[in-house]
Amino acid sequence: MDSKLKRPLVALGVVAALALPAGAAAHGGDHGGKANHAFHGGKSAGHKGGKHGRALIVKGTVSAVGTGTVDVLVKSANHHGRALRGQTLTFDVSNARIVVRDVNGDGKRDLTDVAVGDRVLVQSRIAKGATVDSSQPVVAKQVVDKGAKPADTSGGGSTDTGDTGDSGDTGDSGTPSTP
Repeated sequence: MDSKLKRPLVALGVVAALALPAGAAAHGGDHGGKANHAFHGGKSAGHKGGKHGRALIVKGTVSAVGTGTVDVLVKSANHHGRALRGQTLTFDVSNARIVVRDVNGDGKRDLTDVAVGDRVLVQSRIAKGATVDSSQPVVAKQVVDKGAKPADTSGGGSTDTGDTGDSGDTGDSGTPSTP
């Protein structure tokens, strides 16, 4: 090889060899092992290990609104609350996030905007393996108020077919045919 080409290639190889370890160190080093648990969501010395709960998601209709509580007639639920269908559950919503429209116009979206008859979705956490006691209030994490059920706008179930009452056969030409 010519010496004019050899020098730049050697210099390029040296620069590349020096740049690779610097790039690996900038990205935190070894990602293949599990040495850096705290960075990747694992438990560290400051992590408070606790029992993980299960999500309880319930859909239903509000049957009563109290101070910090909502009674919901359960229409449907996820796997952890299937046995609760048809029952009325009391949810403690004093620390829950409430998603609702400002119905009363006071500038706040809170429990006072939730009304009896509104459709709601309630999310809460229950202990792993525990069953829900319907006689005790369940602590809710979030309540989504979807408002009252929309009214039937079809006019009592009658449908307009657009029939003008003309019973004559029109055929393909669009004019009534003669018998």
